[in-house]
Amino acid sequence: MQILVSNTSQTKAIIDLGTNTFHLLIGVLQQEKWEVVYQQQIPVMIGAGGINEGFITPAAFERGIKALEEFYAIIQKFGVSWVVATGTSAIRNAKNGAVFLAEVKNKFGFEVQQISGDKEAALIYAGVSKSFNFPNEAVVVMDIGGGSVELIIGRQNELIWKQSFEIGVARLLEKFAPSNPITASEIDEIEAYITRELLPFEKALLEVRDQHKKCEILIGSAGSFETLIDVLEVDLKRKSQIISGAAKEVNRGDAELFYQFILQSTQQERENMVGLLPFRVNMIVLAVLLMRHVAKNYGLTKLIASNYALKEGLLWEN
Repeated sequence: MQILVSNTSQTKAIIDLGTNTFHLLIGVLQQEKWEVVYQQQIPVMIGAGGINEGFITPAAFERGIKALEEFYAIIQKFGVSWVVATGTSAIRNAKNGAVFLAEVKNKFGFEVQQISGDKEAALIYAGVSKSFNFPNEAVVVMDIGGGSVELIIGRQNELIWKQSFEIGVARLLEKFAPSNPITASEIDEIEAYITRELLPFEKALLEVRDQHKKCEILIGSAGSFETLIDVLEVDLKRKSQIISGAAKEVNRGDAELFYQFILQSTQQERENMVGLLPFRVNMIVLAVLLMRHVAKNYGLTKLIASNYALKEGLLWEN
């Protein structure tokens, strides 16, 4: 690995302990601006087997510590000035989440902050808003995680409304255990559940449209939305419109093609998709139901996929 930072540089490591994936991002402060010099993600699946019971299983606990050992070695090589680490849905809701965080502090020497769903949503908006120049109209930002889904309504630098919903793909997978491939009746059941859970968002969106008139853009935050781009471009040979180095727009026809491609696929077919990372094979079906539901049911006719998320929000927060 090439080290891009000297020990005299002011560096910051961001560690996002997500339900499915642990992320490491390292930034260097250059001319009062943070520049990303290293990124890595490890599919820890810390919520696997116990997320709906609020428990980190022993196997998941071990995977989490091993991932952080790998991150810690990289942090030391980069001569990091300080570490900012956060735990989200699976960790904050786990009965033994505090035990896991105590082990992290004892082993690696840094604190992990268990942030609330509201704080998580605010950081996601802050991160995504750095990926391209937001239009001068209200937009919806959506982050699909393993434990939770964040929906945020904002207008450029103004955060209008936000909420975290405990309907992440790991929770949905364990709750509904859909067939292979998923059936029409299962889709109906899951969508009915999503509709009930997202009633506060529906109400908020109506109020925003009454005030701001226009809110038709859905901006997807990293994760599953990066998968959407990768599968479209690599497996379905479709090109997306580049908005910036960290964001692309997907036309409605291509989005629908992606939805159907995933929903009609078997697990074996998904395993053979080049644009689909192995750890997303089982959960991408639920992610597609979530993104399709929000886009179609709430009249969001324009879809933009951003590479930025919570970790970028943490990097630029201070």
